[in-house]
Amino acid sequence: MSDDELDSGARATDRLTFFSDAVVAIALTLLAIELPVPTGATASAFWLSVEHDDGHYAAFLISFVVILTAWRGHHELFRYARRSDARLISLNAGWLLGIILNPFATELLVVSGQSIVTHALRFGFYALLQVLVSAALYAMLRHMIAHRLGDPPRPVADRLARQAISLMLSFGLSIPVFFVTTYAWLLWIAAPLLFPLLGRLQHRGEPRTDPG
Repeated sequence: MSDDELDSGARATDRLTFFSDAVVAIALTLLAIELPVPTGATASAFWLSVEHDDGHYAAFLISFVVILTAWRGHHELFRYARRSDARLISLNAGWLLGIILNPFATELLVVSGQSIVTHALRFGFYALLQVLVSAALYAMLRHMIAHRLGDPPRPVADRLARQAISLMLSFGLSIPVFFVTTYAWLLWIAAPLLFPLLGRLQHRGEPRTDPG
């Protein structure tokens, strides 16, 4: 591949990265725009309004962390991207679709007065969305390495893979549990715990090298 082709591929990848960053920024902004504004003529009435809408604020914080985590993984992966192809662009488009649907999915979390089945469908949709976002990132990582579109160091690639797998597990396992209990969202918190656990299991499975 000539220097001109490499330079052109790098510029195209930069455009893909900048576009993805812009979409993430818009998604985060939409989360804040949808927040209810507290009302009340007195301090007690104001805080009562805040307490009444506390579910909206909690959902905002959850989605903010979820989107930011997804962006950090994407940002770290594309630091090592040298060029892109049609497959990588398609996978990135799927990742972006999940990102821009997050504000809508967040609104579903705060709908009240529903049966446990409806609750499971709403929260299950949110969880499934995060599974698909993580799966898209994992697929981009594998495709980038397999087709030499980038050269992420082995520790970085392993860390991104573990993070994606832990998110897929924690959100994916919560989906059927929501049909049994409304507290299945606690499994979402398991992701930060699964991440280091998968790392330790992977290191145990690696063959030890004899320093002598």
